[in-house]
Amino acid sequence: MLEDAIISIRRANEAAARRDHELFSRRRPVQLLDKWLSQVEALMEHDARVVPEPLTAEIASFLANLNPRLHRRLSRRGGLEAGQVLDVLFEAEEQFLPRVT
Repeated sequence: MLEDAIISIRRANEAAARRDHELFSRRRPVQLLDKWLSQVEALMEHDARVVPEPLTAEIASFLANLNPRLHRRLSRRGGLEAGQVLDVLFEAEEQFLPRVT
């Protein structure tokens, strides 16, 4: 009886851990996009018109997995102008917002 209770508690804990991991996995892309949006907006507020290459590369790498069309759009346009990067990030975020609850 005690062993059954321990097994039941263990299974409940494992199920809770799986749910937490799934929730984190669904929210992580939006958190990354929000972080990048903030960074690009901050650049624009400081009159920077170009997004630094390391940040653009990080975003492009993420977009390659998320949406190849957005990745191509970012790459095709040179990918460095802050306004263009911001537009692509907003479009990418729109894809995730309905999914995250």
